Amino acid sequence: MTRGLKALAAVAVVVALVVFAFRAVSQDDNQPRRTASPRSHATVPPVPDGAPREGMYVVSNVQTDGQVEVQTWVRASHPISRLLMTTTDPDLLPGSVESLDLVVRAMDGRLLAHRSSIGTNHQTIRLRAPAQELWFSYTVDGALDEATSTVPGRKLARVLGMDVNYDGASAGVVRRLVTAPGTVLNVACLRPRSGFQASPRACGKPTADGDWVVDLKGRERRDRLLASLEL
Repeated sequence: MTRGLKALAAVAVVVALVVFAFRAVSQDDNQPRRTASPRSHATVPPVPDGAPREGMYVVSNVQTDGQVEVQTWVRASHPISRLLMTTTDPDLLPGSVESLDLVVRAMDGRLLAHRSSIGTNHQTIRLRAPAQELWFSYTVDGALDEATSTVPGRKLARVLGMDVNYDGASAGVVRRLVTAPGTVLNVACLRPRSGFQASPRACGKPTADGDWVVDLKGRERRDRLLASLEL
């Protein structure tokens, strides 16, 4: 092979490599981008021993950074097909607080719903399949305020969870557990129908490990909770 033919062959190889690389990049660009979403199946925490036979068990874990991690287990007498949810500030300030990354699952781990954000407007969460037992989790952002400027480490959690309703919910009991890295000093209940004009009333009782538990029944089932904490 002459020197000219060798040079021509080398150029052809380079051109082929460039074309191959261009096609590979083009194919990659045409592929749909994956968006972050919860897995379709996941391990669901078992129902706590203290959960009511019918109703909700809500665990609100208050973090030092001002967020509240919430887990809820639901047991209903009939399959649930939708949840009505909203995140409400006691001062009724629109946009002041929101719940992030709501994930709803059946107890076998099937993903039934996902919503990135739920604010102060009511939202209807329709489930992919009806279920009598549910587990869901979310994070309340903007829930923590200083309880007083004169006591270092004292905090007030103004929003400990979303308002949640579903068909048949009025027949059940709502048990709520408030936890924190420090100590939950006390918890107060506030009735929405009072228009937030009434003073919060003391409710529930402390647990042996520094948490607080509240049982809500009948007219009190939809009460909202405030908590004073030492973090």
